[in-house]
Amino acid sequence: CKITIFDMSGNLIRTINKADDATYYQWDLKNGSNVPISSGLYLIHVKAPGLGEKIVRWYGIMHAVDLDTY
Repeated sequence: CKITIFDMSGNLIRTINKADDATYYQWDLKNGSNVPISSGLYLIHVKAPGLGEKIVRWYGIMHAVDLDTY
């Protein structure tokens, strides 16, 4: 299937082409440039040939990095 992730402004965040038989995908919460995403609302469009399409709204909260623990 093809998974495309957009922010609420319509900007493409990442495109993922999934080719295995697993029914899930574990996203690393990074954009196409390998930079962590910011907190906010995202639209995820999943298109699976022969099965159809689905659009999901997803809200992610990213915690601030605690540099004092390193």
